[in-house]
Amino acid sequence: MKSTFLKILLLIFIVFNIGLGSFGLSESSEARYAEISREMVKTGDFLTPNLLGINHYHKPPITYHITAIGYKIFGINEYGARFFLGIALILQIYLIFRIGKLLYKDEKIAVAAALIYLSFPIVIIASRNLTTDAYLITFILWSLYLWLQNKVHHSKIWIYAFYMVLGFAFLTKGPVAILPVIIFIATYLIVKKERIKLSMHDLFGIIIFVAISASWFIAIIIDNPKLWNYFIEKQIVERATNAEKFHRSKPFWYYLLFAPLLGFPWVFFIIASYFSNIKQALQKHTIIKTLTIISLLIFVIFSAFSSKLILYILPMYPFLALAGGYLLYKISDMKLKWFCKVYEVLLGLLLVGLVVSLFIPSISMDLIYSLPLIVLVAIVLLYFIKFSPFNSRQKLQYLGVAFIACLMLTHTIFSRSNPYTVNSVKELVSFVKEKKGTDLNRLIVFDYLLPSAAFYLDQNIVTVHNKSFPTIREIQFEEGDEYKKDYIDLRLDQDKEHFELLMNQNNNVLIERAKHPMPDSLRYLLKNYKHEQLLDKWIVHY
Repeated sequence: MKSTFLKILLLIFIVFNIGLGSFGLSESSEARYAEISREMVKTGDFLTPNLLGINHYHKPPITYHITAIGYKIFGINEYGARFFLGIALILQIYLIFRIGKLLYKDEKIAVAAALIYLSFPIVIIASRNLTTDAYLITFILWSLYLWLQNKVHHSKIWIYAFYMVLGFAFLTKGPVAILPVIIFIATYLIVKKERIKLSMHDLFGIIIFVAISASWFIAIIIDNPKLWNYFIEKQIVERATNAEKFHRSKPFWYYLLFAPLLGFPWVFFIIASYFSNIKQALQKHTIIKTLTIISLLIFVIFSAFSSKLILYILPMYPFLALAGGYLLYKISDMKLKWFCKVYEVLLGLLLVGLVVSLFIPSISMDLIYSLPLIVLVAIVLLYFIKFSPFNSRQKLQYLGVAFIACLMLTHTIFSRSNPYTVNSVKELVSFVKEKKGTDLNRLIVFDYLLPSAAFYLDQNIVTVHNKSFPTIREIQFEEGDEYKKDYIDLRLDQDKEHFELLMNQNNNVLIERAKHPMPDSLRYLLKNYKHEQLLDKWIVHY
């Protein structure tokens, strides 16, 4: 069983890396993290994150540092930016397996939990998109594994390792990183009716945690004391309670709608299995009771937060998977066969979608890549329908893995062929390079934050703020006026003069959005730009 599981991990890692650098960075989150990491490598300043030439303190630096290591190994490109996301994915799956073994003392259940986790769409979304979330969940799972190891082996090594890894989790996303860990430990102890016992090693471990987690914050606050209030008030309190200021506010029911879809179809399988065994699950199995409470608490707490994005709910899914691994072995063969049919239908729909996409003019699918994928999906579907040697329980797990692997390949091919659909400006910047080449002076982006433009040019761009919220930059921590070379705020008279001078320089290129172009009062500045090109939702003036 374990040998097969390790082979699946290797297969998934290979599939993950196929074409990983062939599609452009997506705006805005992925491009933002990739560009901040590029600027770190270029400047050699790994303490202060900079985005388009301006200090950017929204997140601690671990994700930037990991990405920078990718650049050092593979170069500053998409593959370098995303490579360690694949490592994080494999670590997550393996950690779920190890945690499952510690909880259930059963390798079959542990493998099932790991493969269920892999089959959640949200897990693949997080691992294919450069943000903090994939690294955060890796550190969370790692810390939980170490804590459980200490419960079993009672060794100071596990205690110190737990607090150390928890410190790295904090350095990935701040205080929210430790919330799922606290929920897990508190629920585990309460359900098991155990008291909290802190040894001297725990006290020393807490000191290690504080030293690691606070290290970056202390270093930059010493340099700029104003950052203390900024972190407490704006980045913690306001993000949790007043997300309207960040344009991330969502209603309480937001995750009630999206959480099942992000775990489809396994979430529905787990719920169906759960209610079929609810009496046994809650009364006779403390682990299932614990995992149920943890999942519900994470769901309710993150729903209560004002700030919501799809990936914020990711910490709930490991616990669903761990519960699902157990429940999979408690349901009837008839239900398992029905669940298998669902995955076969999904594979069939994917196959039909791939074929139909070849005949839709608005969708570009490169035949060199899409035809082999169509054949592969057809073979996989036929194999599981006609020739599968597995029992229903094994078949369901392997169907989930096969479907998610096919989805990853589909995403790669679709994204590389339809850059504008996935919100990438790689082709837009390629057009600018083609037209101006080495003569390009400055690329000016009007009223939109476009980090990947700087990434692909490998130089800073000029961002012009007019009305768009994302282009409002936090300049209160800037020393001097150096940042004004790369940032223009049209609310300021002196910046309007700077913008006019910039627009009159030779060999500059201006990009604006077709739906939100420069106002008529400023269009006279385009008189020296002889060429205009519409590229999807962008207009290029040169």
